[in-house]
Amino acid sequence: MLHHDELIRRMEDGVRNQVPAGGGDDKDAFTIVRLPRHVREMNRSLYEPVMVSVGPHHLSSASTCGMQPQKWRMLCDFLRRDGRDDAAGLLLLADCIKAVRRMEQRARRCYGEVPGPGSDDFVGMLVLDGCFVLQFLLRWSESDARCMQGTSTYVYYDLLLAENQMPYFVLAKLFNLVKGIEGDAVDPGLLHLIFNLFKLREPLGQVRPPALAPEDQFTEVQHLLHLQYQRIVMIPERQRLRHMTELGMSLHHIPAGHASFSRTRADLTTTPLAMPCVTVLQEFGVRFKERPSPVSQFDVTFHGGTMDIPRLVMNGGTRILLANLFALEQTRDCWNEGTVTGYLVLMNALVNTGADVAVLQRHGILDNMLSNEEEAAAFFNQLGGSALFDPRTHRYARLFKDTNDFCDSRWNRYMAVLRRDHLRTPCSIINLLVAAILLFFSVISAGYVICRYRHSCT
Repeated sequence: MLHHDELIRRMEDGVRNQVPAGGGDDKDAFTIVRLPRHVREMNRSLYEPVMVSVGPHHLSSASTCGMQPQKWRMLCDFLRRDGRDDAAGLLLLADCIKAVRRMEQRARRCYGEVPGPGSDDFVGMLVLDGCFVLQFLLRWSESDARCMQGTSTYVYYDLLLAENQMPYFVLAKLFNLVKGIEGDAVDPGLLHLIFNLFKLREPLGQVRPPALAPEDQFTEVQHLLHLQYQRIVMIPERQRLRHMTELGMSLHHIPAGHASFSRTRADLTTTPLAMPCVTVLQEFGVRFKERPSPVSQFDVTFHGGTMDIPRLVMNGGTRILLANLFALEQTRDCWNEGTVTGYLVLMNALVNTGADVAVLQRHGILDNMLSNEEEAAAFFNQLGGSALFDPRTHRYARLFKDTNDFCDSRWNRYMAVLRRDHLRTPCSIINLLVAAILLFFSVISAGYVICRYRHSCT
């Protein structure tokens, strides 16, 4: 057993080795975290970079080591921008190092795990990675197709991985230094550069986010994935709620069939925890349609037996983006009612097998560009099945309730039995028609016999 004083010393050393509490605000803490092991191990290709690492989490990854020389070349090009000679570039580099060192503790506070590199290595990593990202954005905006020698698509998706991020305030400071801008205010030009990158690849499908929204909507950006989340999810969802408000709908009393963020206490005791899949819902008479002109990619509604779902393009980029937007929600306070979490929970309920995917394809809701329907179904099942959420209050809880209420009506249950037992195969349909014809002739014959009997009696 350790001596009392020795234990105190070891505990004090452990406290002193942690990130200093004065390194930043609480809003900076743990904005770039390691995903839970079971989530990452489920599909590493969705969460680990294949080309370039940004930040400390994947610094030693074998797949990204080959990009290190390219990072240094991009750093040199970044320092020589606007006609700077080598001497001016080295002065700019010194200014970048000094500025990042002043915000080192704030940057360390952003990571879920205390980064292992020492002070010099950590600051050097932030400067190198930050200048690389900025030079990549600048070259992309200049339409320099040679900037990454054909690997720019991989870099694009690597920059949107939840674990592969760096604090936005570091990027903003480095951008201000290279542009000669005084102060710590974020220059709108940086947002233009990032959106110019984002707008060239919008893999989700029908809904196109605005190329550039007003800067005042992005006052609290944590990193590039968080900015993309605000652009793809939060701004369209605000527009949807604003549209409902303009129609006079209370957020606490949205009509049946319309999903909402808000839940009334009465709903909490009656909301079902599950919902049948697409092929079963069809037996109950539920129809599936592509939603025309949706406000948001996640604007799914159910009304009058029809479920309207915006079209989704399923490809490799969609899988990466949805998985990391989902991971961002799951590691934040919004995991309980997150929009992407709720959407994947809904799709997990609707899609059990490739047959469900095939139905959604026929109705124009899914453009599946993966190898087969089973792969698309497995994607939704893996993410939706691993989601942490409250089944009573998630984004589509009201839609679950309305759909189940529709299926529970007596007429729809009878129709489901008819479709399942007598209309599933051509043979069963023929047997039903034959039985109906025989019944018809039996009724006619019985009527004829009764008429003859009454006529003979009279």
